[in-house]
Amino acid sequence: MADGALTARETERIEWDVIVVGTGMGGGTLGYRLAQAGRRVLFVEKGRSTLPGTPGTIRSAMPELADPMSTRSAHSYFDALARGGRSTDEVEDISGRSPKTFVPFIGGGTGGSSALYGMVCERFFARDFTPRQNFADPGESTVPEAWPVTYDEMRPWYAEAEKLFRVRGQPDPLRPDAGVNLPDAPPFSADNRPLIDYLMGLGLHPYHLPMACDYAADCATCQTYLCAQSCKNDAARNCVLPAITDHGAQLVAECRVLHLEADRTGVRRVICEHASGRLTLKAKVVVLAAGALATPVLLLNSRSGDWPRGLANGSDMVGRNLMRHLLDPVMLWPEPGSAITAANKEIGLNDFYFHQGQKYGTVQSFGAIPPMEWLLNRPGPQAKALRLMRPAVRRVYEKFFTGGLILAAMMEDLPYRDNRVLPSDRPGSDGRQRMRMQYRLHANERDRHAEFLRLFKDVLKPFRTRSLGSGTENSNMGHVCGTCRFGTDPATSVLNAQNRAHDLDNLYVVDTSFFPSSAGLNPSLTVAANALRVAAHMNQAHFAT
Repeated sequence: MADGALTARETERIEWDVIVVGTGMGGGTLGYRLAQAGRRVLFVEKGRSTLPGTPGTIRSAMPELADPMSTRSAHSYFDALARGGRSTDEVEDISGRSPKTFVPFIGGGTGGSSALYGMVCERFFARDFTPRQNFADPGESTVPEAWPVTYDEMRPWYAEAEKLFRVRGQPDPLRPDAGVNLPDAPPFSADNRPLIDYLMGLGLHPYHLPMACDYAADCATCQTYLCAQSCKNDAARNCVLPAITDHGAQLVAECRVLHLEADRTGVRRVICEHASGRLTLKAKVVVLAAGALATPVLLLNSRSGDWPRGLANGSDMVGRNLMRHLLDPVMLWPEPGSAITAANKEIGLNDFYFHQGQKYGTVQSFGAIPPMEWLLNRPGPQAKALRLMRPAVRRVYEKFFTGGLILAAMMEDLPYRDNRVLPSDRPGSDGRQRMRMQYRLHANERDRHAEFLRLFKDVLKPFRTRSLGSGTENSNMGHVCGTCRFGTDPATSVLNAQNRAHDLDNLYVVDTSFFPSSAGLNPSLTVAANALRVAAHMNQAHFAT
């Protein structure tokens, strides 16, 4: 335990200024800024602490690779995931004829998903803040005419977030104001240069992705696992750690919030499950930042006589409007016989973001495909069968899925009321969080997805390519958002323009739940910028002297 750290029981004796549930890009950034302003901040994190000095933390590789034998049983596998900063939540997908369960590949410890992210920190386009006009036929989607904040209002917070996370990169030639003041990233690698030259020769506009990366010597741009070199600027390193060590914030990890006790006007107690027993915590303000899957489930599990449909759910919009982007990675070999193994997450391309009156999304480097052992070293009969066929599986894997560069088409999906996340109807006894989700593609997504992939693959026709997956796969939840949207109308939104719940004086949500549209870019920088904006509002509204 760090010097000055309180025990879990000791945190019950204090009325905190702010309790922040979750330590990802939203919660970590907001909590840091409020602690910096002198507020008494308590972070409550469901996952493990992976801050420096925490024993057992898995760094430098995915848990399946770093600790292979521990991943052969379910109990030890989930323990390894937790030590590697991964979520152990179980999602039951009830979208199809038969339910299926999976563990989403998202963060589950200090830093949340930012501790695993590929560090792309990019501003949204100005037109992303007026989303409905960007689609030829939004159909029955609930995508709004406008966000309750504009790009111009977000501009200074974007700049502040870029400084906080030390973002480096090049301006996008299609919107030179975004990234114009960023420090340069390293030049494009020799592996990427032929592809850059080819794209520019077509009259397209590739640029170096803005990355929250310090590019230390031998930097591997370690997407999907915890960084061992401190190259990665994430919410744990840049926010939670200094909030604790420099500004007196406290952290209780491995502590799951079960429900919030509230009356008609505010949250009065935060009820948690911890190894030391049930905790009852109190604060002037409660901020939810547990992620766009867990945050709405927590609100729906906080039903009461005052809130029969779930806390803050007078609009019946909590958990609805689930979005998650459609991601389609394609491996390509820029030159015959190329065998690329170095880190190569560099390229951004937005020529199809807005194209001929329709909105699609971005194309960007995806990073390396993990080794075959990522599939083999996990529990269950399918992995066991693959292990028995290891030599044959390795030959196929290495022949077809290694050695190339990977670009991914990332398309914006639209929000719909019937795409949603719900509490589980069969909670388990092992302490892991469970939830249900329903997500179906609508005609708008299907048509745009087909056209975007045609445009994307036409560009790549001269190269040998191989598709590595489909954006229609529901288990891809890396950019899940929208389940507690903000807006100006309490009848159609959960939060107001300051991210405070309608009708509750002291409840805020700052993770990607608040997005009313998903845009077509990585959400991290927008989440951080908005958290800084909301922290400034909270300081004025709740703590001004």
